[in-house]
Amino acid sequence: MNSKSVVVIGAGPGGEAAAKRAAELGAQVTIIERAEVGGLCLNAGCIPSKMLLEGGRLLRQVRSAAYLVGGSTASIHWDMLQEKKRGLVTHFRKSLEQRFGQLKIRLVRGDARFVSPHSVRVTGPEGAQNIDFETAVIATGSAPFFPPPFDPSVQDILDSDRVLNLTQVPKSLVVVGGGAVGLEFACLFHELGTAVTVVEKMPQLLPGEEASVSRFLQQSFEKRGIKVHTEQTVTSAEKSSDGWRITLSKGEECFAERVLVCVGRRASLNDLGLELAGVSVERGRIAVNDFMQTSRASIYAVGDVNGLSLLAHAAAVQGSVAVGHMMGKGTSYAHARVPRCLYTWPEVASVGEWTHSASIKDLEVKTQRFFFQGSAKALAAEEGEGFIQILSNKKDGRLLGAQIIGPHATELIHILSVALAAGQTVDQLRQVIFAHPTLSEGIPGALGR
Repeated sequence: MNSKSVVVIGAGPGGEAAAKRAAELGAQVTIIERAEVGGLCLNAGCIPSKMLLEGGRLLRQVRSAAYLVGGSTASIHWDMLQEKKRGLVTHFRKSLEQRFGQLKIRLVRGDARFVSPHSVRVTGPEGAQNIDFETAVIATGSAPFFPPPFDPSVQDILDSDRVLNLTQVPKSLVVVGGGAVGLEFACLFHELGTAVTVVEKMPQLLPGEEASVSRFLQQSFEKRGIKVHTEQTVTSAEKSSDGWRITLSKGEECFAERVLVCVGRRASLNDLGLELAGVSVERGRIAVNDFMQTSRASIYAVGDVNGLSLLAHAAAVQGSVAVGHMMGKGTSYAHARVPRCLYTWPEVASVGEWTHSASIKDLEVKTQRFFFQGSAKALAAEEGEGFIQILSNKKDGRLLGAQIIGPHATELIHILSVALAAGQTVDQLRQVIFAHPTLSEGIPGALGR
């Protein structure tokens, strides 16, 4: 067994995965966390937001089922949903701490700062102490970014953390940022009765996503009454006693009780003493190679701090890759295989290449689709919106990527993730037998079997 001493800074998804993997491989592991274990994902991100979103999704399903008595008048108990959210977070937090204990991972509370390439100083509730290590993993995550004109009003503006703990549902809300986080909250609060306006500076919602998927999602939002302004920015934000007056770059004005800003996040690197450890920072992020190594070979950086992806599951994979490399048992990070999921309704998910990314690589792409309007299972559930799109190489039929917008897209995408990881061709995927009636039989439906 390897008795290498490993320090992990940050107990979010990346740090958690790194610490567990290192402990399983026999290392002596210390994980340092300044707040609660689980990081942003568990405490103020993936888990609590999905709990609230699930409440909104269930409410929508009940309301849409006209054959249910009282379905159209269904409502939600916000206080009860918030309490259920808190209970879920507490449960997983305790489970994670117990798992650390079972693996003999030492958990230290406090702020960590490098004092040399092989030592950190931790200042916490029990005072200050120096912890030496052979290798380290930086997994300190990121924090919300507030651009002008919101930067002077940070305390009054909602961000992705504070919006989770609202004591009551606002009557109106302006969401600045049409990325994944902003759109999920826009979808949720609209379902709860809030008048929602979304402002996105790029030409489409979900910048970078497949254009046809983004258009479909915007049309779905607008059909339900969510206002969407693309190719616009906020030029002024004035707060009054009854809310906010927002002026857009094309001269339009929006009035809302609350404003939620979700325009991006910045890596949490302040006060880490990276210069003392010999770790290079480029454009506000820690530079890493395919094994998550920084400019100091014995120090790795995973998750939001390296800027490769802001997804929790990507951070977890990077944590395992980093430890595997330091222990001589790993492979490189395969970013193209990371699925991307949006938990709005309809849901959105993708993996591998988009049509625009494939064209940049001069790949000749074949695009095939199946619309959920042709799915008996989708129509039975009154969820016929959306489609499955599969991209393959015209030359050899090999799968390149897939995009799904529609019911349970975030689950269905993994069928195509497995096929992509296995290097399958369209013909090989056609040989898989899918049950009927299911949503997943839309995959062979797209391929024309």
